[in-house]
Amino acid sequence: MFQIDFYRTARGDCNIEAFLEGLEKKASTNKDARIQYKQAIQYIQFLEDYGTQLGENVTKHLEEDIWELRPGNNRVLFFYFKDDTFVLLHHFRKKTQKTPRREIEKAKAERNDWISRKG
Repeated sequence: MFQIDFYRTARGDCNIEAFLEGLEKKASTNKDARIQYKQAIQYIQFLEDYGTQLGENVTKHLEEDIWELRPGNNRVLFFYFKDDTFVLLHHFRKKTQKTPRREIEKAKAERNDWISRKG
């Protein structure tokens, strides 16, 4: 079993929490949001239970230590920190076949910030 932590900026902002809260809020009146919310929560639980050994339908290695969680058309970028901890960095909506370079670079910057403050 692994630990899941959410990346927060130095100001305390958390992209993952905002994403999940937004879906949860819409879920009561929007079927698509309800499905996306349940799927995102389920995939985070899978990551907590099984780590990255879930296959490319659920997790995919991108580069260096950056991975993506793949619930539907959403992507949650994350990395393994230490002591069996995965840090969820940020979310984006998939619009192209390939993960945009800017999203990977953003994830690396967030990872470096996390390590400099927590590491």
